[in-house]
This record gives sequence, structure tokens and C-alpha cells, in this order.
Amino acid sequence: LTNKGCKGIYIVIDELGKFLEFEARHYGANDIYMLQALAEHACKGDECNLFLFVLLNQSFEQYAKGLGESLKNEWAKVQGRFEDVPFLESAEQVLRVVSAAFSYDFTQKEQQTLKSTIKGYVEVLESNDALPGVVDKKAMVDLMNHCYPLHPVSAILLPALCQKVAQNERTLFSYLGSHEEFGLQDMIERFESTDEFIYPHHVYDYFITNQPAALGDYRTHRRWAEVVTAIERLGDAPEDHLNLLKTIGLLNIIGIKGGFKPSKALLETCGRNHSVIGKSLKALSDKSIITYRRFSGEYRVWQGSDFDLEEALEEELNNLGEFSLAEELNKANALMPIVARRYTIHSGGLRYFTPEFVDAQTYKLSTPKTNDPRIIFFLASAKDDEALFKEAVINHYSELDLVALCLNGTQLREATAEVLALRQVQNKRQELNSDPVAKREFEDRLTAAESAERHLLQSLQEQPQDCEWFYQSEGHSVATKREFQELLSSVLEAVYDKSPHLHNELINRDRPSAQANAARNKLLEAMMENPSDKDDLGIDKFPPEKAIYRSILAATGLHNKDTKEFQEPHRKSPFYHVWKEINQFLDSTEKTPRSFADLNAVLMAPPYGVKAGVLPILYISAYIIYQHELALYENRQYKPVMTQEMIDRFVKRPDEFTFQRFRITGLRSSIYKEYCKIIDTGSQQTVIQLVKPLAQFIGSLPEYTQRTKTAELSEKAKSVRNAFNYAKSPEHLIFEDIPKALGYEKELNKENPNLEGLSLSLQSCLQELKEAYPNMIKQQVRMLLEAFHMDTSSNIENLRRKAVGRYEGLEQHTVDVDGLKAFIKRLTKRQGDDESWLESVLMFLGQKPTKKWTDTDRSEVDVKLSDYAKRILDLEALRVHYDRSKKHMDGEFDVILLKSLKKGSEPIDEVVAIDSRRKEAIQDCKQEIYEAIKKHSDS
Repeated sequence: LTNKGCKGIYIVIDELGKFLEFEARHYGANDIYMLQALAEHACKGDECNLFLFVLLNQSFEQYAKGLGESLKNEWAKVQGRFEDVPFLESAEQVLRVVSAAFSYDFTQKEQQTLKSTIKGYVEVLESNDALPGVVDKKAMVDLMNHCYPLHPVSAILLPALCQKVAQNERTLFSYLGSHEEFGLQDMIERFESTDEFIYPHHVYDYFITNQPAALGDYRTHRRWAEVVTAIERLGDAPEDHLNLLKTIGLLNIIGIKGGFKPSKALLETCGRNHSVIGKSLKALSDKSIITYRRFSGEYRVWQGSDFDLEEALEEELNNLGEFSLAEELNKANALMPIVARRYTIHSGGLRYFTPEFVDAQTYKLSTPKTNDPRIIFFLASAKDDEALFKEAVINHYSELDLVALCLNGTQLREATAEVLALRQVQNKRQELNSDPVAKREFEDRLTAAESAERHLLQSLQEQPQDCEWFYQSEGHSVATKREFQELLSSVLEAVYDKSPHLHNELINRDRPSAQANAARNKLLEAMMENPSDKDDLGIDKFPPEKAIYRSILAATGLHNKDTKEFQEPHRKSPFYHVWKEINQFLDSTEKTPRSFADLNAVLMAPPYGVKAGVLPILYISAYIIYQHELALYENRQYKPVMTQEMIDRFVKRPDEFTFQRFRITGLRSSIYKEYCKIIDTGSQQTVIQLVKPLAQFIGSLPEYTQRTKTAELSEKAKSVRNAFNYAKSPEHLIFEDIPKALGYEKELNKENPNLEGLSLSLQSCLQELKEAYPNMIKQQVRMLLEAFHMDTSSNIENLRRKAVGRYEGLEQHTVDVDGLKAFIKRLTKRQGDDESWLESVLMFLGQKPTKKWTDTDRSEVDVKLSDYAKRILDLEALRVHYDRSKKHMDGEFDVILLKSLKKGSEPIDEVVAIDSRRKEAIQDCKQEIYEAIKKHSDS
């Protein structure tokens, strides 16, 4: 270029702010250093020199907001290479441009009227030194005439307002062309004549509705907050008051510019009626909404606040010091889990990555491996952090975790620090509770700070290309959100390579809904019943449990739709790999029973990833398929079968249920043969098949038989019963406990034991246990016959017939309602069969069903029966004498039984009937007896 006579290169960069904004948001973009290099080259001079001219809408430091102190200092050095040339159009020049944007089609009369009105306004502005620049009155009237429909005050304040709160002329012309509410185009459509203007309060309405107050300039924002709060305090007021307050507020925001201020004269031009303005000013002053400053001759919105938010914020930022950004973000759950959508749709199970933040100081404290997939966001704040990340951090985490290098750690720290500091201001400063202006200012600031922090955090997943992604130390290029989602899904497919794909949103989740849980429980009940003659486990219509059955059991081959039997899943089944793990677990139970809860963590973790909602269905399926070789225990007590009631408890507390697998191998043949003599299903028996009918027999015995210690049962029978109740395992029960209970303990210790007769002895004991309860009932029938002096060889039918015949109606002769009378009613009840009648009588005596009686209950029944029987026999004697005496007694009479008991002799009893005549005749005799008794002191 020099050879060709070129003296230099002139570079102009417009909208440099866009480059600076990108640099501020993307750490490491290095645009700022390119700018520095160009500036240094221009400054050092050369034969062919470089002249760099850049244009910015804001000052250089405004773009550095949110950066750390070190980066701000770097930016300040770059700014120092440039010479600032501020450029602001004068209000007069801006108004000339604005006036050129309007064209009119007025009549001559409308033009004269409009010019006359505007001339009056301009004269007021001139007399108060409120006109901008050095333009004379005539030129200003002409200029304002061309700016119609803007009121002169509106026209003058608009450029200044746009400089304060937005982007200068750009915002001004947006307003002029705006059809939004209160925009100029919208207002013009409402006008009906040239008498109408766009007043300052209309401008206020536009900016408050469509242009939120700028937060960059603290003082401007504070003024906005003051005006908005004042309007809220004013409440329900006349429209004139409200419009005047908005006008004063706008003029306060732009500040005093010569005589252009909210003086009374200037405010009177902003309304159609001067007298109304005066009344409104007085009303607002009386309410302390505005105040008048005599020294400057202006009205101001009363600030009502001395709270300095910037000072308070700075103080809390200093108190915050060097906090751990990663810990704060993790504590606040700053990012929601990120769902791997493609994998979730393909597999049918919701899978997501939990975000976790670490940095150079905290990554070693982070758990290297968890049960759930994570995205580890490493927050880098310097070049050293990047080197550490690639050397150590990417190798620190497991195959479940995706690791990302975030280059906006510094900006995120600044944003988070501001949020934390503002919350501390909220907690500590009481002024915010009593100062509405300060409160509004604080709330706006906090909202903006939280929004900035949220934007930076969301950009981590919304703009994944700004991070560097690594999986198992290998880098992955991510240019779009789609590629990011593909990476998430590919990681999960590699991690959960043995996971079953199940398409049922109801149950294929870790926390099913209450409705899904209810449907699953109904399905489990249907699985246990498993009718062989019905499709879909006999589930009618289309309830949710049928959908679960078809997707989890039928579609996977766990339940064969043709044979209607449960079976091990085939090789192509989604459950094939999972079932192998379940089988290995059951094999591990041969020595000690274990709970399926021990298997939960294995099946839910990689490579299986089975959802918690599906596990109970798998476990019950395994129990059904292997039930001939699985022993079931609830709270360490053997249960021969899984009942419907147990299913509900199993789902809620699987840890209380344990299972043990037994194989046929290793059985003691001699004992085995003895059992087969009484238990024969026609094929080789497993331990469970041997013990199940015995356990079912013992379990079905009445509670009375289970608990009685009566001598009516032999000691062997009691020992066999107790062996079942306290058995540790079916194997121990069959080969040790029962032989010992039957007296074969010594034989078990011999090399060649002689167990001949064990089966007969066991059969005899079982027969005893079976007959214990019926024998007790027979004994109670005999007791009833004896108590009522009946033939003890009679049966229940005769007992009942005689009791009804002898004692029916006898309850009328006693007042013992709850005891004797109730017993007689049960004794003489005619409804129902004989067994139900007997159970009713005995249950009344024992206060509980006979099957639940204890030995103590039997003793108490004997005593109670003896007492009732004696009282019934006495009542019977009274009734017989009453019937005999009725024929020769006059009117009402009493029948009295007198009984004398003496040890060693029979009782002496006498029944007497006393009517009114006899009662009167014996009064003298009674008195003589009383007198005779009184003479003796010995009771």
C-alpha cells in the first residue's frame, strides 16, 4: 500500500456495542483483545498508518457491567487506547427532524386556530425561559406548529426523556411510528379536532406501558420508582389530579433544563382549564404527593425515601466476599433437570440429567459416582481453570456423567453475587418494610438481577455450543440444541444398555401416582389368582390395570397369553437381562433368606435402570414362577402362601418380606421317604412342596388349637405345633424340628438313623391337632347338659329342643337385663341351625368366638355357666309356684324363693306366695322379729 502512495487505512466499525455484548456474555471470545491490538497498532504510528473509528450507543464501561473486577480492569485498559468523542443532538435539532416527519391537510381556519393556540403556549415557555437552545420566539412557534399533534411541552421533553431511559433518537422515532397503546399513531386515531394535543401525561402512559424504566442509570430508575409509587399512593383520584402528577413526574425525571421545569406557569399550559390545574396542585400538595420548592420555583414528586439502595448493595457485596459460586448454585437448585427426550420416547421411561455445578476448588468434594445421570458444569474463571479441567476434572466422574466446561463463570459470579447481596439487603434493612419508594426500587432491581442470573443459567442448555462437552474424557462437538439432545440420548443408551423398554406411562416411573399404584395392586391380586380359563388374567373391560398387564406382562412374554401361565422371559424379551439378575439373586438366598428390597438398588442402577413402579410386578412374577422352590417369610415368620392382604403389605414394605430358594439336591433320603408316605402328589417333591401342605394345615387350625396348653393334647402334638410356629426355615423344620418334636432327636445324630414310624407318629399328632377344637366343643355341649340336669348322652339337637321348651319366656321373671335375661334369650332362640345356636350361646359366655378362646376363657365360661344354670333353675321353680298359686290368690301377689346353704349338706329351699292380705297379716310378726334382733349386739 505504501508503494502505491497510500497514507493510511481508515476503519469504521458501526454498532461496536454488539461485539462488546457478545464478548461480555462469552468468556474467551477475544474480540476485546483484537480491538486492543488494532488500537495499539494505530497508536504506535507507521508510514501507512491505521485510523480506527468505532461507534457505540452507550459508554464503554456500560458494556462491562456484570464482569469481574479483573476483566473490568482489562476493558478499562482497552478503553484507554481510544479517545472518547461524545455526540448528542441538541433538542432543537431533534425537533427539526421530528417536524419534518409530519405532513398535514388542515383547512386555513384550522391552521390559524392551531397557530394561535401554540403561540400562546410558546409565549408562556419564553417568559419562563423554558425554550431550548437560542431559537427565537417566531421560529419556535413555526417549529412547534410543525410538531403538532405534540404539545410544545411534550415535544421539548421527548428527546431528553429518550436520552434518559432508552436509545435516544431510535426510541423517539419508535414512539412516533408506534401503533401500540398510547403511541403517537394510536393517539392520533382518537383525535376528533385540532383542539386536542398529546400532553406529557400521554407520553408517560406510553413509556410506562411499553418501555419499562431503564435499570442502567440508577438515578433515573429511582425517579421512575418515585413517580410510580406516588401514583399508587394517590389511589382513586380525579383524572385531572392523576394527569398532573404524571406530568410533574416526567419533568422531574429529565431534570431542570434552564426554565424548563414543573413550574405552575408551565404546568398550566398542559391542560385545557387553568383553574383545574390550580385545584389539582393544591389537592396533591395537601396529600403530600408533591411538594413545592420555593428556591427553584418548581413542583416535585415527594421522594418519601432517604434509602440509598446502591450504597446498601455495595456494602453487602463487600460482606459477601469470596463465596463459592458452585455451592450457591447447587443449594438454590438453579437449573431444572434436563430431560433426554429422544431416549425417553424410545425407551418409554423418563430419563433426565441432574445439573451440578463445580469449580476448581469444589470438584474434588463432588461425589465421583451417583445412581443418577448428571451434567457436571465446571465454572471456569481463568485460563488456569481450563487447563485443570482438561487434566483432572474430566477424569474425575463416572460413565453416568456428562461434563461441560462453562466459559461464563465470571459473568455468572457477578450476577449471582448481586442476587445474594440484594437478598441480604432485603433481610437486614427494615426501611424496605416502611418505605414504598425504596421497596419498589428494590423489587425492580432484584427482579432484574434474578432475570440476568436466570438468563445466564438458561443459556447453558439453550446455547450448548458455548460450552465444551466431554464424556468419559472424550470431547464431543455440540453446535445446536438438537445435537445436545442427541448427545444426552447417546450417553443414556450406552449406560443403560440392558434396560427394558416398556411403554406404559402409568407405572414405568419411579414415583407412580395414587391411581397407578391402585391399578398395580389390583393387577398383583389378579396375578395371584391367574384364572386359567380367562384372557387378560380375568380383568374385564378396560381399567388401567389391564393396560399395565398388556404392556408389562403380556408384551414382554412374562405371561403366556396362550397357556395363560407365567413363565421365564424368552431371549428376545425386554426383561431377559433383568431376569438373569433376579435368578442370580434368588440363587444367593439358598443359605440365608433375603429381601427383594436388597435387589432394588441393583436393578434401578445401570445397566438395567428399571423404574421403581415396575419392580413389585417383577418380584411377584418371580414368586409365582418359582413358588414351588421359594419359601416366603414375613417378619421372619414362614408363610406357606402369599395372600391378598400380604400383597398390599409387600408393596409398601418389601423389606419385611424375605425369600429363600431350596433345591431338591442334598435331601436326607430316609426322612424324605417318611414324609412322602403322608404327602404324595405323584412326583418328586421339593422342600417347599413337602412343607406347604403341612404349613397350610397348621395355619388353618383355629386360634384355640394354636394356643391351648390343655392336657387333652399330647406333648408330642404340642411340640409339633410349636415346631411350625417357631420354624426358622422350611428346611430346618422338615429335617430337624419335626423329627425332634416326635422324639427322634437321638436318631438324627446317628450315621444310619432308624426313622421307622416317624410318618405314623406325625400323622397321629396332626390328627390330634385337627380334633382338638371339635373335642372342646363336644365338651362344652356336655357341660351345658350337666348344668341343666339333662341326659349327658343327648346331642345338640335334643339339648336345644329341651332348653327352648323349658326356659322360653323365663326371661320375664328376672330384671338382670345384660346377664341372665340376655343368656336366656340366646338359649331359647328358635332361628338358625343347631351349630349357629350353640356358637351364639358359647360366644355369649366367652365374650368372643369359640375358635379364638384360650384356656383361661374356657375356665371363665365354666364358672359363668354354673352360675347362670343355678339362677335359671331357681327362676324355673319360681315360675312353677307362681302358676300354681294364681288359682287361689286374690289380686296381685309376690312369689319369693327362700334358700339356706350349709357346708356339707344339701341346700334347703322353700317357695312362698304372698298376696296383699297375707302381707298385712305378717306385719306384726315382722316387727316382733326386728325387736328381738335389736336386743343382740352380736351381728
